[in-house]
Amino acid sequence: MFGPHHVRRGEATDDHLMGVRSMNPTPVQIRRAAPAKFVATNARGAEITIGRSQDGADFSPVELLMAALGACATLSADSIVTRRLGEDAPLDMVVTAEKDEEADRVTSVDTKFDIDASSLSEAEQAKLIKLVAKAVELTCTVSHSVEPGTPVTVTFA
Repeated sequence: MFGPHHVRRGEATDDHLMGVRSMNPTPVQIRRAAPAKFVATNARGAEITIGRSQDGADFSPVELLMAALGACATLSADSIVTRRLGEDAPLDMVVTAEKDEEADRVTSVDTKFDIDASSLSEAEQAKLIKLVAKAVELTCTVSHSVEPGTPVTVTFA
């Protein structure tokens, strides 16, 4: 596994990364299923239940934001990890956030990759970290949308 590394924007390069893609997201419908419980449905029919964190097991809106940031980062890294470690390589992430209760806003988000790269040399691990960070930097629309107002960091376990 990786040691603790922080990667700053602009540090990594990769000839294999794709450029920015232009595509508008499809609408997401939100419907009330019960008091303080909603169901979001995308155009492809997938559904997720949303509620308040104190009211049960459903994802809260803040948890969905955290999940969106983590999923975007891991999807951005997926092809690089697959190329370097194989299709069956675990690609996990933990997303944590800080919230200012008084201002009622998320003030920072930390996305921490947990990738078992023990089969790689130290130099190959360092390159993988740079490539993954660059992929997230270039292709994670969710981070691009959130970062101007809320710092989002990418680290490795």
